[in-house]
Amino acid sequence: MIRLVLLLLGADFIRRNWHVLATAGLVWGAIGVSLMIDALDGVLNFPLRLFGYLLLIESLVTLVVANSGIGAQKTLRYVKGGLFLLISILIISPHHASGMVLAMLFGAAFAIGGGLQITSAALVRFPRWRMAIAGGAVQIVLAILFFQPYPTHYKGTVPFCLALGLMFGGWNMIWLALRSRMLPQRVSVDMLEDHNEGDDRPFDAGLYRGDEPKPALRLGGKGQGKGTPADPAGPASVAPAQPAQADEQVLEGGLAPLTVHVWTPTGSAKGPARRQPVVDRYIAAVDTNGVISTGHASLEIQPDLYISLYPAQEIDRSPDQFARLLRATAENDVGGRYLSDYRSEAAAWCESTEKIVFRDYHRAHLERFWAGYRKREVYNLTYRNCSSTVARALEAALEGVIGRRDRHWFNAVRMMLTPEIWVASQIRKRALTMAWTPGLVLDYARALRAVVHPRPLSWSASLQLAIRQSRRLREVWRARRRYAEGGASQEP
Repeated sequence: MIRLVLLLLGADFIRRNWHVLATAGLVWGAIGVSLMIDALDGVLNFPLRLFGYLLLIESLVTLVVANSGIGAQKTLRYVKGGLFLLISILIISPHHASGMVLAMLFGAAFAIGGGLQITSAALVRFPRWRMAIAGGAVQIVLAILFFQPYPTHYKGTVPFCLALGLMFGGWNMIWLALRSRMLPQRVSVDMLEDHNEGDDRPFDAGLYRGDEPKPALRLGGKGQGKGTPADPAGPASVAPAQPAQADEQVLEGGLAPLTVHVWTPTGSAKGPARRQPVVDRYIAAVDTNGVISTGHASLEIQPDLYISLYPAQEIDRSPDQFARLLRATAENDVGGRYLSDYRSEAAAWCESTEKIVFRDYHRAHLERFWAGYRKREVYNLTYRNCSSTVARALEAALEGVIGRRDRHWFNAVRMMLTPEIWVASQIRKRALTMAWTPGLVLDYARALRAVVHPRPLSWSASLQLAIRQSRRLREVWRARRRYAEGGASQEP
């Protein structure tokens, strides 16, 4: 979530305030270490009961405002609220077995998460998949530690889990701060990773210009291991720097809106689709004739910018080849083609099912990304498909949008308290460890739009909206009851 917040704040914002970010990371890490020591020494000083009541309030607020979400936002809010409610009740409960139940829950969550991460990494082989497998193994080790009361005790489960989150979050902030302290102008946040990951000079972001290629830069700006050719479409391979005034241009009502078009699998099926919950939303739909529809995603700024990637030749999706095609490796790269405009694509196929419109964005950032990305006409079913292309283009367009509105750090705090930023970060995390699909892009774009164009502004505004809706619903129920009682009294 922190990296997504920093993406919306922008690279310039991070570069100017890298010392604040590093200090915050140190504080977070120090608090995490203190909580870890408190959880391990056998004498718990952490105000666990107070934390449980605060978590109970947060879970109830989440459940109340969950109905205001759309699609995956609503589902994730209900899941988050339900889990937090269960955890808070177990924390508050005086029963001696509540600590063990909490440990079992956290252990199961880490075990399932680690197993899924290892499975997806081994199957898809996305960039840095070996690191993902190592991370999954670490999660399974942590699950084992939760299952048994060693090195901590069961009542130290919650402080131990909080300590892990604070320490990893603090390290993440320090890592970004040190790599951004000399970041040059007009460079994207992703270049902090793309220019420096996997080498022996981890804190040298300022040694490279934004318009020069880096030797051995790997596919798509992310690593695919030794011997993989550089991807000229990565974030580091951008068009030559534009004039400063072009880069400073932000939408103020004069530019055309940015539209994300999504053809959902069910909406783009040729015939009535068979109902398959979750699968037909995020993977593929099968109509009554057995025809498979996977959907599509594109991005448009009228009249002259359209991003829509297709394979040049239809990919064989036979069952015996499907597992091999899921791998995001170079041998599965095929020729790609970019369509010219939305009107011709819709005329040849059908109108998009959903349209998500953004009023604020950085056209110069998007054009620099697109100028480099389109040079490589390559399609990969899981790593470089239509959905991943749109997701990366959208992030390029939205980078720094909120940081340019107001350069105060309050923006970062406010975003972290916005429900949709958590939803967007969870969607992005799952998509990067598996594959972007049109359904994930749809939910991701909706969540980002709620952050960039906030309505409502925060948890409190969402709560007020939910309270008003519940009041109106109660008034309707009362009116119906009075009407029913009046009708019954008039009967002879």
